[in-house]
Amino acid sequence: MELDNLKEVWQADAGNTLPGIKEDILLMLQKKSRSPIAKIKRNLRGEMMVVVVLYSSSIIYYIISNKGRYWELALMLSLMGMLFMFYYYRKNKLLKEMECVTCEVKSNLERQVSMLGKYIRFYFVAGTLLTPIAYFTAGLIVLYKSPGFSIAATQFLSWFIGIGIGVSILVYFLNIWYVNKLYGRHLNKLKELLQQMEESTIP
Repeated sequence: MELDNLKEVWQADAGNTLPGIKEDILLMLQKKSRSPIAKIKRNLRGEMMVVVVLYSSSIIYYIISNKGRYWELALMLSLMGMLFMFYYYRKNKLLKEMECVTCEVKSNLERQVSMLGKYIRFYFVAGTLLTPIAYFTAGLIVLYKSPGFSIAATQFLSWFIGIGIGVSILVYFLNIWYVNKLYGRHLNKLKELLQQMEESTIP
């Protein structure tokens, strides 16, 4: 069985291995782990495309509509888009390194899986926090720059704040499902594989 063979060479890697054996380890490891890594990369690329399309169209809309009255929204979306793209770049780079066939197996792969987990946790926290921040910021900008707006409209502001709180709670639970579906479950598969490899080295 492929997994049994992998465990054997993983055990050999714990000591001094012969030249070339690490390449064999990585080739077999990739066969076992390529599926979750490939799925994470595919989901990441899909997210990048959605972000580029949605953010670009929204930025252009706020720049040209109403003679640029809400240009602050375009600026806010541009900053958020740049942050997302930087995050995607770093995460994609890490995933490529995890497919490296010339790197150390045990130490590097364990470190990379741990780092991937940190990226995913950061993504969850950032996504959960940015949504209500963007909602209230955008809402206040639109309200204060809209003709006829009065700070005395307390009833409307109460509704606005209430909806924002509701959206924040909903986004939190949706984010749990969303992040787990796209990344979490595939990361768990990688962790399970590493755990099996680790257990195989215990006498």
